[in-house]
Amino acid sequence: MATRNGADMIHEVSAIKIFKNRAELLSDGLKGATVINGELRIEDRVTFKSSLPTLAANVADFGDKSAPPDVQALARWIIYEGAQQMNVKLASPQEVYVAIAENRIDKEMSFPAINIRVGTLDTARAMFKAANDKKVGALIVEIARSEMGYTKQSPAEYASVVQAAAMLEGFEGPIFLQGDHVQLKSAPVRSGGEAGAKEINAHRNLIRELLEAGFGSIDLDMSPFERRTEENLSFSEQQAENARLTAEKIADVRALEKELGIPWTVLLGGETGEVGKMNTRKEDIEAYAEGIVENMKRLGIDPALGIRKIAVNDGTAHGGTPLPDGTVADVAIAFDILKMATDFGRKYGWAGSVQHGASTLPNNAFSLFPKNKAVEVHLATGFQNITFDSGIYKIKGAQSEIEQFLADNFRGEWKAGKTFAQFAYSTRKQATGPFKWMVWTMPEDIRAKVSEILYDQFSFLFEQLGVVDTKDLIAKHTTIHDFHLAHPKENETASVDRGKEDTSGLAD
Repeated sequence: MATRNGADMIHEVSAIKIFKNRAELLSDGLKGATVINGELRIEDRVTFKSSLPTLAANVADFGDKSAPPDVQALARWIIYEGAQQMNVKLASPQEVYVAIAENRIDKEMSFPAINIRVGTLDTARAMFKAANDKKVGALIVEIARSEMGYTKQSPAEYASVVQAAAMLEGFEGPIFLQGDHVQLKSAPVRSGGEAGAKEINAHRNLIRELLEAGFGSIDLDMSPFERRTEENLSFSEQQAENARLTAEKIADVRALEKELGIPWTVLLGGETGEVGKMNTRKEDIEAYAEGIVENMKRLGIDPALGIRKIAVNDGTAHGGTPLPDGTVADVAIAFDILKMATDFGRKYGWAGSVQHGASTLPNNAFSLFPKNKAVEVHLATGFQNITFDSGIYKIKGAQSEIEQFLADNFRGEWKAGKTFAQFAYSTRKQATGPFKWMVWTMPEDIRAKVSEILYDQFSFLFEQLGVVDTKDLIAKHTTIHDFHLAHPKENETASVDRGKEDTSGLAD
């Protein structure tokens, strides 16, 4: 029987040291390995693994406690190179999803797509330990555009910390990283002019950043451009902007793949039926799909290089709906929409439907996703809640400090008629970035308890979503490639414009 002792899934806080320069990082932070002539040489794998918490911390953005940018770049490069040697392989799930679409994989399962907002190293370790114990290969680790802002996790940081966690837990084989809700913001684009051009450029830069960090999957979310409430318009007219922009972003991704020499075909997803609003209809999907195909042909792109999955809305909302006491309301999901979207989407070569806003659902709901042919289920807030309620808020004074921070900085989001508990629950994700150092350095006993709870929840979800014993299946349908970062030069930094931070929280 596999152990779930939380102490086995965490490092001691003393293992984290932030270095001021690269020489100190190499002499005091890197163990069991050396860097010679731009090459990482691991002499002792066990000892090298012991340096991973420090390396991950030196990649992370802790505000004024962060390592300098050139130290971050070197720590990031060491993690990526170490991952290659420890058989932790970033990859794309494109081949798997194509096999599902073509019925070459007919297993009843839904890929869990895990967003980690808080305590990323510890949470990812619990996830990978559960995945190892359950022999799970059908697993996606993702982060949304909005989350990158308020959690202060760039794609490169997120990818580095996730790979470090995988190495610490001995997880081998393909890891699928996904850009979740890579959404083009409708207000500036529709306004046109300088604001519109800036947003389009920021969105393209973010796609570049994701690809450069090794993300093998991107969900292109143009659903805010739908006009489904305008009943005077035909379905094709309602979906016209969504379809056109999705096709243009597909073109962006495929062009950047070639420019950057990405070794795989990135899996792409689309969305019709903005989550939390009107439920998706068959007519919406058909108009959206036909519009994408038409626009891809106009752009000279093979439709086979388009999306392979479709996110729909079926009654859920991101983060759940908080009640006056701060708990989350039960939600009635229209599971038939998921099944309909998958069945209808096969006509376009899609693997199936994608469920958002699921992590706060009651436990008896999860087994229904694979039964209703959802190819993917996005999960985020539930794991955040575990870390807050069983972790951060167990530290004396932390809850009061965080809630005061929320009241001081996000009072404008306190909607009329809502209690403070509802406001605090809905906005506490905004504290994940500013209080990141506090979470990474929580006492070991608290972090161990959180890891136990997370491990149990991941194990439960893997079972309910039908992905236990999928390690060999996924490996069979995934081509493995090496993925290297260029060795960073002294004092090298990088700046990417993602556009103004979006605090709306488009993740589950």
